[in-house]
Amino acid sequence: MDNSKNIYKCKACGKSFTVKISNAGYPGGKERENIDCPWCSVENGSEITSGIITTHKVITEGDVVQ
Repeated sequence: MDNSKNIYKCKACGKSFTVKISNAGYPGGKERENIDCPWCSVENGSEITSGIITTHKVITEGDVVQ
């Protein structure tokens, strides 16, 4: 999932959010990082990565994702 963006649906509040893992490029420094919903802060899984996980709210107007 490095350097990619995926859309998740929160298991608690049901709202959508994107998850991006930015590759920090630290050799051998992989750790389990939580994926937290930016709407309600509930953990929605985790990834083992040496990168940084960021989440952003998905806001839709009609059929347009912002």
